[in-house]
Amino acid sequence: MSLRTLLSALFVLAALHQAAGETAGPAYFGPDTPIERLRLTYRGDPKRPVAMNMTLILPEGPGPFPLVVLNHGSSLKKSENDLKDFDRHLLIYYFLGRGYAVALPFMRGYGGSSGKLTHPNTCRLDAMAQDNAQDIMAAVDHLAKFPRVDTSRVIMVGGSLGGWNALAVGSLNDPRVKVIVNFYGGIRYSGCHAGDEALRQGARQFGRTSRTPSIWFYGDNDQIFPKPVFEAMYRAYVDEGGQAERVAYGPFGADSHLLLSDPDAARVYAPRLEAFLSQRGLPTRITHPQYVPLPPPPATHYAAIEDVDAVPFLDAKNRDAYRAFLKAPLPRAFFIIGHKGSIALDKGYDPLARGYKICRENGLECWLYAVNDTVVWSDPRPRLPATAFAHYDDASAIPYIDGKGRAGYEAFLKLPRPKAFVIAPNGAWMLASGERDAVGVAMERCSRGQSGCKPYAVDGSVVWPEKASTLH
Repeated sequence: MSLRTLLSALFVLAALHQAAGETAGPAYFGPDTPIERLRLTYRGDPKRPVAMNMTLILPEGPGPFPLVVLNHGSSLKKSENDLKDFDRHLLIYYFLGRGYAVALPFMRGYGGSSGKLTHPNTCRLDAMAQDNAQDIMAAVDHLAKFPRVDTSRVIMVGGSLGGWNALAVGSLNDPRVKVIVNFYGGIRYSGCHAGDEALRQGARQFGRTSRTPSIWFYGDNDQIFPKPVFEAMYRAYVDEGGQAERVAYGPFGADSHLLLSDPDAARVYAPRLEAFLSQRGLPTRITHPQYVPLPPPPATHYAAIEDVDAVPFLDAKNRDAYRAFLKAPLPRAFFIIGHKGSIALDKGYDPLARGYKICRENGLECWLYAVNDTVVWSDPRPRLPATAFAHYDDASAIPYIDGKGRAGYEAFLKLPRPKAFVIAPNGAWMLASGERDAVGVAMERCSRGQSGCKPYAVDGSVVWPEKASTLH
């Protein structure tokens, strides 16, 4: 998260303190609301019982809630196998918001679970996943004991190795599992030198028995499973009768295999995933909005997102902060703090909500200007349409006013927005800058001693009527 404030040293200190707390705290990983998490132990595959760990996360309410089983991948770094932050995976909040319980079973040797994964002696990569599938379904059997969980409606989800394991679960054709959601599923095993072909043959084995509907998400710049590999896997799967819908979402960042670690990933997968689930009668409507990011206001078309000069109330340093905001990754939000400065937030979970929280806790009057690539700022009153009467910076074209008025207009051109320049038939003029309703303020000041006051220029445009006849 980045945080930029200006013109108030006290606010800078308070905001930086807030930022330091959020980087490592719950607000960064997920919504700032209490979430019920249960740490459970179960015995795994009854034929190979060991003590295995699982986290169950429940939305607010009595349920019973349909179940999402979210299966993790595997890191090459042994130190990361504790998966301490997996229970804050961004997909959890996507499903919680739609009224699902979410279970996170930890594979053998991960997250405190006993035992070790089965490593194939050959390139039968599907065989290891089939063993993992038995452990995963043992977790579903255990969750059937919980009255708030509906294990008759299960969505099996996984990324990377977790996606490969989810496909293996699908091949069991357990009627409780309604759909498979595979995010760039696969496995790389050092003991298999023909890894690409082994993945294709493994997918063929899954497709031969699976009749569970599935949706596959793979990106074109995946650094582990390149496009030719996942395309071959998909073809092998469906050629054997597997039901699969493929979503090739193109390149994503530096590595599309990292999609689910990006807070902005929902814009990529949500439309196709929701259509897929809805077609199969599974919930997609948001029932628990406290778990999902705030929806941004609609675009106002006040200005282009890259138009730095159009942002109101900012001095030069704050405009630099806005330029930095434009280079920041999505999601992001930019707030104007009254007449004091700005706040720019990016990365993490819901920067929009985090920005409002900072403003609220510091007693600041904040106005939202932009979210992601969209300007959402709106004027307090309808904008006057620009005209072609004259160029905006041509002071000599302004009617009525004298040399002093033209000098005033030259000064007006350098002022920050919102701003308005108003003229009257008797040569009087008035300007306003830095007011939320600059037009209204300038008109009120001009009208105190004159009649017939009208706006000539507002912000960066001439708004005076084009036809000369309107000057009389």
